[in-house]
Amino acid sequence: MRSIRRSDARLTLGAGLLCVAMGCASVLWVAAVGGCGDPRSGPRWTGAHPGVETPRRGGTFVFHHETDVRGFDPHVAFDELSTMGVKLMFDCLLDYDYELNLVPSLAAALPDVSADGKTFTFRLRRGVRFHNGRELTADDVRWSLERMLNPATASPGVGYFAQLDGAAAYEAGRAPHVSGIVVLDRYTVRFQLREPDQTFLNALAMPFAAPVPRESYAPGARDVARHPVGTGPFMLVDWEPGIRVTFARNPRYWQPGKPYVDRMIFELNLQREAAFMRFLAGDLDHVHRLTPADRLFLGESRAWGPYRQAQADADLWGLEMNTEMAPFDDVHVRRAVAFVIDRERWSLARNHALAPLGQALPAGFAGYDARLPGVQTRDLVRAREEMRLAGHPDGLRAPVTLWIGEGPTGKIYGELAQANLAEIGIQIELKPVAYPVYLRETGRRHTAQMVYGGWTQDFPDPATFFDPLFHSRSATSTDATNRSFYRNSTLDALLDRARSERDRARRVAMYREANELVTRDAPWAFAFSSSRLEAWQPYVHGYRIHPVWTNCFRDVWLDLPRERITRRYAPRATMPAALLPFGAPR
Repeated sequence: MRSIRRSDARLTLGAGLLCVAMGCASVLWVAAVGGCGDPRSGPRWTGAHPGVETPRRGGTFVFHHETDVRGFDPHVAFDELSTMGVKLMFDCLLDYDYELNLVPSLAAALPDVSADGKTFTFRLRRGVRFHNGRELTADDVRWSLERMLNPATASPGVGYFAQLDGAAAYEAGRAPHVSGIVVLDRYTVRFQLREPDQTFLNALAMPFAAPVPRESYAPGARDVARHPVGTGPFMLVDWEPGIRVTFARNPRYWQPGKPYVDRMIFELNLQREAAFMRFLAGDLDHVHRLTPADRLFLGESRAWGPYRQAQADADLWGLEMNTEMAPFDDVHVRRAVAFVIDRERWSLARNHALAPLGQALPAGFAGYDARLPGVQTRDLVRAREEMRLAGHPDGLRAPVTLWIGEGPTGKIYGELAQANLAEIGIQIELKPVAYPVYLRETGRRHTAQMVYGGWTQDFPDPATFFDPLFHSRSATSTDATNRSFYRNSTLDALLDRARSERDRARRVAMYREANELVTRDAPWAFAFSSSRLEAWQPYVHGYRIHPVWTNCFRDVWLDLPRERITRRYAPRATMPAALLPFGAPR
């Protein structure tokens, strides 16, 4: 493996990775080590100034994911991996604090809002500069949103801004600008909506609304997906495809004193066992993708207690069925799949880290109803009856292809789906593909019959699930977020009314109705919501799980130089030093 050079003399994992190459999962090598303690019992490194909470500058923070990144164009990238990098490099007019409040970011303050809820006036901070040194102006805000709304961009974010005056005319090429985006002066911009939209301010906090410099998109400019320019605390300085992405602190950042660390390194394609071993060795500063066994260990470890956090995710996962392709153009086949899924068994397979879910909203969102009529539950008799109603009492003749992500995790869920669907005569063939390919191909019409996938909230409102996943506006020909390509005009009208409705009780009732409609039509077989367990090294400060953004590391600081914690265990003398988990004993 490649070593990582950094100012605090970080160790290279070295021989420890041999265990993974030999097929030894991290839970197995514990048994090979004797002495008076488990080598995984606690951290190996601590900070130089325990108890000091004043942020310190310097160092390199290293984080990871188990697959590859797609790109960093904020107007196009719309997945967990890309957003982890986008949030380092881009700011928006608004953001969220840790209490889920919208707060000003590039805006100097929250907007002035008209009494009818259709006009929003923002004043920008002065002196904010792009990474290229040019000052941000209101004209950049307008140009960036228009670039995102341009059909040539093919942005998945277009639907979030559909209520802007003149957006439809602009997208159709009938107007040179969006009339609802008005530049009042160098630092003031106004947004005018056709109808009230209770999610419009949430949309302005999404990366789709991040201002970008137009010169980065001029003819002959470098590919912005690989050479992004924003206003955020970090700049991209190096990208080794499939290996790592390196970010450096932005010396012109508008927040005084921030960011605290000098570099961020995003390690790619690290499988969970290897990543956890590197974390235990101190070669990663944060870990968030865990095997069930490693999650169990970390969750029960007293030594890691101060340096971990568990939290339920606002997400949903399941099987997305392409309603434009046979056999899932038949609602009875879709319902059969929805009623045959054994959600409790899926949760058991992941050490109960999953919360079984049989509807289109996770618990806690307005419109969720534990007693929802038609909620999808395990009912084998009902599933077989739905197959009979579809004309397939003995099952399907042809197998169905299920697209999954690469690696062992996607395979686990794919095999669970295979076992369940075999009970109603549906043979599943798994199609594992690299993450960028998965995103590209499953978003194309008439391509993927069935997809194992999920969705995490972009903002704390039920529209964050319904509009991208089930509105026909999101079933575009390429880069669709509605990957079941489900279309229902009744649902579309209901969702559009719900976004404009200013009475909360009525709005909640609308989303409950939408939830019942989607759950009954079953474009998805909903399976579960997940929970996350994350951990960080003792010398890492300023991090906690953000309620909206996944792995948001913008405020991290490091207590350096880090210091080695002495271990009190001894390996058996008969075990070769080269095969010990992290090399020879220290």
